[in-house]
Amino acid sequence: MTKVSESSASRLEKEINRKKLPPEEQTPAMERQQRGSVVFPLQYNLCNTVNPYYDLWLHWHVEFELIHVISGTYNLFLTDHEVHLNKNDLCLIPGRLVHGDAQDKGQALYESIVFDVEMLRVHGYSQDLFINDIINNTITICDKIECTPQNKVFTDISDKLFQTIKAHPKGQELMITGYLMIFFGLLQKEKMFTERKIVPSHKRVRNEQLEQVLSLIRKNYDQDLTLQQMADMAGLSPKYFCRIFREMTEKSPIEYLNWFRVNKACALLRETEEKLPEIAAACGFNDFSYFIKTFRRYKGMTPLKYRNFDPMKNGQVNSIGADISEGKKIKNTLERQ
Repeated sequence: MTKVSESSASRLEKEINRKKLPPEEQTPAMERQQRGSVVFPLQYNLCNTVNPYYDLWLHWHVEFELIHVISGTYNLFLTDHEVHLNKNDLCLIPGRLVHGDAQDKGQALYESIVFDVEMLRVHGYSQDLFINDIINNTITICDKIECTPQNKVFTDISDKLFQTIKAHPKGQELMITGYLMIFFGLLQKEKMFTERKIVPSHKRVRNEQLEQVLSLIRKNYDQDLTLQQMADMAGLSPKYFCRIFREMTEKSPIEYLNWFRVNKACALLRETEEKLPEIAAACGFNDFSYFIKTFRRYKGMTPLKYRNFDPMKNGQVNSIGADISEGKKIKNTLERQ
């Protein structure tokens, strides 16, 4: 937990500003951070959806992401629909696609890698054409690769990929890059894609409207943000905007706004010693009792209990970058359920 010594107001203001990107970097619902290192831009994540610290709101990033469900069932929202992933299923998410937890995210332990696809490209040569088609949206990769006998080649290569990442052998970077190249080659060989049809203009407009509203929420969640303001950003009437937003995200605009605010509050609860009313106000909740009620709705516990929650004592680990040995314990727990 972060230790601070300044006045309450100044500490909270600094913490909030620290978590906000500079205006020139605030693109719609975009997640920007260095993945891995500059020379090897790949990041490994281990995520436990039953951990109270875990929540993956709608976002997007320029990097590709490969998800592998270790145990349980994980429900993912991808662009405008849900993808249901079971044990050992895989999901490849190309860059710039809005994604996050579905309304019912399920109970799962899953791992993922987020990587810059440029590390795989060989510009000017034929082997680059397939990846180039994915980047340019000429083709659409299948939402998921199910764990079936027919798809054994994919599960075999993904097992080698993730095992290599966790084992850190000498030559790891070359091996990981090679496994990813084989994975993409298998996608092409097994035709795990469809030729992309022209996206109807009204659907493109809806996607752009959603991105603008998500950006508005990201920048102004701590303000008194109204339904009318969000509808105005989308250029729609409040009633029609609510209908479109729910169709695309399975949440109402206010539900998503509160969900986002609660997750911002979670970060302040973990990383500062600010009082609960101050955290509530800093995250856009003007009514403290409503903050408590909303927090309990999304997290299943009060903010105070969340702040004092010890994931190690409760048999859980941090949702991101979790320890591998602890991950095995969670896997066994989920498999017994």
